[in-house]
Amino acid sequence: MAPGGGEDGIQRHPARAACCPAGVASRHGQRTASAPSGSGCGTQQWRLQASAQAGTSAGICQHFARRITCRVALYIHSWYPFHFSSSSTGAVEHLPLSSSRHASPAAAGVSSLSFSTAILATTTADMEAQNMEVAALVEKIAGLHAAISKLPSLSPSPKVDALFTDLVMACVPPSPVDVTKLAPETQRMREELIRLCSDAEGHLEAHYADMLAAFDNPLDHLGRFPYYSNYINLSKLEYDLLVRYVPGIAPSRVAFVGSGPLPFSSLVLAARHLPNTVFDNYDRCGEANDRARKLVRADKDLNARMSFHTVDVANLTDELAKYDVVFLAALVGMAAEDKAKVVAHLGRHMADGAALVVRSAHGARGFLYPIVDPEDIRRGGFDVLTVYHPDGEVINSVIIARKTDANAKLEVAALVEKITGLHAAIAKLPSLSPSPDVDRLFTDLVTACVPPSPVDVTKLAPEAQRMREELIRLCSDAEGHLEAHYADLLAAFDNPLDHLGRFPYFSNYINLSKLEYDLLVRYVPGLEPSRVAFVGSGPLPFSSLVLAARHLPNTAFDNYDRCGAANDRARKLVRADADLRERMAFHTADVATLTDELGKYDVVFLAALVGMAAEDKAKVVAHLGKHMVDGAALVVRSAHGARGFLYPIVDTEDIRRGGFEVLAVYHPDDEVINSVIIARKVDDAHTNGLQNGRAHAKGAVPIVSPPCKCCKMEANAVQKREEMAAAKELSV
Repeated sequence: MAPGGGEDGIQRHPARAACCPAGVASRHGQRTASAPSGSGCGTQQWRLQASAQAGTSAGICQHFARRITCRVALYIHSWYPFHFSSSSTGAVEHLPLSSSRHASPAAAGVSSLSFSTAILATTTADMEAQNMEVAALVEKIAGLHAAISKLPSLSPSPKVDALFTDLVMACVPPSPVDVTKLAPETQRMREELIRLCSDAEGHLEAHYADMLAAFDNPLDHLGRFPYYSNYINLSKLEYDLLVRYVPGIAPSRVAFVGSGPLPFSSLVLAARHLPNTVFDNYDRCGEANDRARKLVRADKDLNARMSFHTVDVANLTDELAKYDVVFLAALVGMAAEDKAKVVAHLGRHMADGAALVVRSAHGARGFLYPIVDPEDIRRGGFDVLTVYHPDGEVINSVIIARKTDANAKLEVAALVEKITGLHAAIAKLPSLSPSPDVDRLFTDLVTACVPPSPVDVTKLAPEAQRMREELIRLCSDAEGHLEAHYADLLAAFDNPLDHLGRFPYFSNYINLSKLEYDLLVRYVPGLEPSRVAFVGSGPLPFSSLVLAARHLPNTAFDNYDRCGAANDRARKLVRADADLRERMAFHTADVATLTDELGKYDVVFLAALVGMAAEDKAKVVAHLGKHMVDGAALVVRSAHGARGFLYPIVDTEDIRRGGFEVLAVYHPDDEVINSVIIARKVDDAHTNGLQNGRAHAKGAVPIVSPPCKCCKMEANAVQKREEMAAAKELSV
């Protein structure tokens, strides 16, 4: 099997005995007479920040200082779509009713009866306290609604600012309230309050749209909007998370439904992230669209790629089929039944596999925005990929979904069936040492897994998950046998390093090492490592060899593997090269036993199969985080799509929780099998922030683009030279 994940060697899992001597083994906006409430006209995202103070430089818009931040949350989500952990922003850890992790009540000297009675009394008291809290909150919000309703205008003013600031400060903190279960009278108040919030935001955005339009090139002055930087952050999140949850997406055309007079998200995405994508912005308000058009009039590129349509989404049919992504503003369809109708309409007309982004709310924030039921999205014909409820200053929840693709489901089912058959055949092999049968089966396996696929291996049925875990172990064992065989073959030469091209997949290591090096220097500027570690180096430490010889000629390399036989083989490969023999050391040790040693490395490479189970990988990363020096880089190999049948998929949240900042994630789509994650160790204060969900981009993964063409050309040229040299040698 082509190594892809590199020389994960023998560090991979405890059962890897084969390596040893016996065998190596929102927008909604301003409501006017021409644009009725709920029309989707203008903007729908609010901007009131609790920290906003009266008297800001943009005094006319102070009451929106908080709501801008709701955009920052839209696509922030822990990487487990439906698993909530207390270490992720806005998430809830679900523990057993009895949360004691130590002794039972009886062991603590408390009778079961008295303990149960105490629990019941505590629960009753808690419920009473929660009921009182909800009643007080509803009373306060009802009073604010009454005061806001009496305002002569919702245009920015000190009075408007004060009331909306009080409203948001009341709604943003965590609350036990379930607004969907309030009394009918309170429900009517809530619905009216949401409309008032929408109208107030519309006034703010209309004001700034008119102000910007007065400049020769309005786009040069977007920074005048007090919260423009939030849109920059949000758009980056949108781009990164769409790529994350809809693998392989490269949208040629997207739609924003309810785009408003200030379509910042479209502008930033088009200019910074999707330079070849066409953007169609839809709003029922003609005035909002007129304002938006004026913003792009002086920019030739954006003026050509962005259009603004005055139309109700319910009137769109064939048009919807041409979009790869549709964004649905929070206040398009404010009542639950209206939202469900809009989603169902999109489901009837969007193309299979297209992505849908829906903005929602949670808890008391449901007084500011409608709450979207994910079941309505599923009933509308979509697969819900992720739901995120923030608990910080970001107001909106976000739901990312994808139009159900019957063909994709059939494709995934066929792939799983094929791989299951290959697993069964491989499991029956008497040996995983190189042989025609082993070669054929693993070639078929890799050929099935490498092409792009809609499969998400983390969501397979339990039986398929168990098959996948066993298959990864079989791949590990087979790779170990292959590397041991070639290590022994190469060791027979006077200078083994002159014959590395005999290994059938050496070119893959050249490409992988070049990729990792390029990503390191790109995302860790100024990095000049004096010492690096490779954990799980194996009997053929190709990555270390290539990096040391081609990219890091002054760096010392410490290679760690739990198998002494693997390290013995590796030492023989460098024995005739004075430089590499001097700079490369091989240590037989489990990474879990390394402590002070880890503090001396500028970079640590973690092989793909070190810690194959997710919980084991998380423990390894956490151990590295405890002992690596602040600022040191961590390179982790992972997998993506169907390649997850060959190698473990690493959750970037586990890396963050381990004390690292994730700088980049790269998913290759060529012969290099492994994904690459670049991270950096942060200090304890920053680590606490990461663990509490306050990481860079609130947990968004900065998924990066492929290497430039010149990098690939260089790697290909090196590959050709190696192949020619090997062919020449074999012909002698």
